[in-house]
Amino acid sequence: MKKYLKHSLFLVAVGAFYCCSNDDSKQDNPETQPVKEASLSLKLASDFTVSRYNAVTVDPEVVIENGDPALAEYKWTVKATGTNGTVKDSVIGDTKTLQFIAPKAASYTVDLTVTLGKLTKQVSTKVAVSETGKTYTSKVISVIDYLPAPSYSSDNTPFTTKAEVMAQIQSDLTEENGISLGTFGGSIVTAFDHTVINTYGKRDFKVLMNENNGSLKFSPVSIYVAYDANKNGIADENEWYEIAGSEYHKSTTVKNYEMTYNKPDPAKAAVTGTKDWQFDKEYLKWTDNKNASGFITKTKKWRRYNYYPQWMGESYTVKGTKVYLPVKDVSDGEGTVFNVGTFEWGYGGIKDPSIDISWAVDNNGKKVHLPGIDFIKVFVSTFAEAGATDLVTSYFIQAEDLNFSKSK
Repeated sequence: MKKYLKHSLFLVAVGAFYCCSNDDSKQDNPETQPVKEASLSLKLASDFTVSRYNAVTVDPEVVIENGDPALAEYKWTVKATGTNGTVKDSVIGDTKTLQFIAPKAASYTVDLTVTLGKLTKQVSTKVAVSETGKTYTSKVISVIDYLPAPSYSSDNTPFTTKAEVMAQIQSDLTEENGISLGTFGGSIVTAFDHTVINTYGKRDFKVLMNENNGSLKFSPVSIYVAYDANKNGIADENEWYEIAGSEYHKSTTVKNYEMTYNKPDPAKAAVTGTKDWQFDKEYLKWTDNKNASGFITKTKKWRRYNYYPQWMGESYTVKGTKVYLPVKDVSDGEGTVFNVGTFEWGYGGIKDPSIDISWAVDNNGKKVHLPGIDFIKVFVSTFAEAGATDLVTSYFIQAEDLNFSKSK
């Protein structure tokens, strides 16, 4: 037993010696890793070709080592001649990949500068933009779709088929007559004959609507845009984006709102209200997807008019973002005079109706980067009545490219 105990103590002592030796060794010879400096390199094709008002993808190869790619900053510039004849660099993008699009046929020198901390690298390419042989106009030229919401103005299009309606609306657009959109959900989709370029740092197009005139009050409208990415000439469902204006993020704004309008029964007796102007306060029934319902009142002034689009069947549903519009009765409760509010920016029918394509967002409210747009949808996003003056509605006039180049 004593022999076994001595042997065990000997092993413990040897183990302790080696452990101490290893610890001392680590302390005397620490392994230090050298700090690696970040590096940045760029590669870009020497030239690209595209036709006027079409986009070409300019995608550089960016290699970052020992650095965070998310911290890299990009700046795309092109040589531009100012009104005074001075040539300067004009910024055209700030993302890694550039969708280059130009209104004029020419050879463009495009420069990319990438900055990562103290590192800066530059690379250049040429983009040859060719003619298309087409003549363009600054304004929308064709109606793609039209869906009005109820309004006394629906009586001005007394048609029973969509084809008849579309022919009339196309004529109205060409002549720049006001096109009634009605109340919430009323919309018109129009197309340009060219891609409206998303010009860096500028507003790109404007939407013209009827202005308030005396007792008639008109609502601002929301704008949706679509870029024809697949060049099939169609505004596909997955290509639409909403312009997120000043009201988009407010708590009073309702996303994915739906409203169903029911065709009034012409044989039903009018239910008059307590006010003289309330000819039928249960004229046109509506329901929504928030478990609410109600009626649109037919006013005495428009009692002989049909508010409901006659070609729409027994009922129809409209969908989109609903925006709160302040409407105040200033006639001591008589419902004869109203003040109607407006929005600050990002809508048609306001003081400054110019739109920046960079304000576009997807269905989740995330910003999207579009090289330009080919289609616009003007959408009445408010629902308000103004007593004797009837529904607060909207009339579309035109949409125009703000940076249009007249050169062929």
